Amino acid sequence: MDGVEVREHWCHLVSRTCEDESVRADRLLSMIWLLRTHGRLSASDLAQRLEVSRRTVLRDVEALSTAGVPVWCERGPHGGVRIDPDFRIDVTGLNREESRALFVGLTSWGAAPLGLGDALASASRKLLAAVPDSYRSRSVSIASRVVVDPQGWLPLPESERADAVFHAVQEAVLTRHRLRMVFRHKSRTTTQDIVDPHGIVAAGRSWYLCASHGAEVRFTRLSRIEEADVLSEECADDSGFDMAVAWQKQREEFLDRFEAITATVWVRDERWSDVQEWTLRATTTDADGEPPEDDGWSCLQLEFMDHLHAMTILLRLGPDACVIAPKRLRQDLLDYVDLVRERYRADGT
Repeated sequence: MDGVEVREHWCHLVSRTCEDESVRADRLLSMIWLLRTHGRLSASDLAQRLEVSRRTVLRDVEALSTAGVPVWCERGPHGGVRIDPDFRIDVTGLNREESRALFVGLTSWGAAPLGLGDALASASRKLLAAVPDSYRSRSVSIASRVVVDPQGWLPLPESERADAVFHAVQEAVLTRHRLRMVFRHKSRTTTQDIVDPHGIVAAGRSWYLCASHGAEVRFTRLSRIEEADVLSEECADDSGFDMAVAWQKQREEFLDRFEAITATVWVRDERWSDVQEWTLRATTTDADGEPPEDDGWSCLQLEFMDHLHAMTILLRLGPDACVIAPKRLRQDLLDYVDLVRERYRADGT
């Protein structure tokens, strides 16, 4: 009996009980995956993992056996519920590298804000049981050694945390209903609009809503949405819409707005790692003239996204950097420092 026939037989068995069919069918599958992963589990352990009584576990074992699944109970101190190790529901054609990539790529960062953290853990267990035996242990080992955390070291700002707005947007996206929202512009003015959501994007530490505002597709940062209400009206059909393509286009248009700038800068050697992290590119170069001090300085060519990026990073480096060229950037830094000095002096402190 193949996997399809087995599942059909389960559903037939389940339909004869007062229990919800889909709930029990899911539990029966989960039991198979748990036994495939662990080889043997006590009835009590299975009951705890499946959140049912021990008696229910024994009834489920009998149902699986009747359906043709090679599962049975053994008595004694080393007994428990077992399944034939040769019984499998393999992911067809999955090779070693695909098995590794599958479990390395599974991360709770994206699933947790969507309320799918537990579902992801359950799905991971089921996928693991379906991976060919020769790849399973290695896949688990690799996945346990790779952690993906896009949030970085700093705490997530309150404005970027999942809240009522986030959950309303999520519901509208997943149920394909229109959304009435009030969003804030950079100028702090607000606009109300009714949109057709296509999806949401997690980029860095932020989430973005992709939606049609009339005929125009826009991406709106969720932290700028102040109110969101899911409407009863369904969205227009967007079966031909490609979220990945739309996001890539948005990124390209965003990056095209910048005009890169390269500067020649003396930088203290102890800030070398900071410069590499904060700029697009940092390379050593020869320079005319002497460093600000005798020792511990290097002359670097630094590439920035634009003038504002350059100003921000160079001010952050403070006295540990000294711009040689371009002269306009050097003068802008001097003018900005003078402006800050005047601002603080005006306060009388």
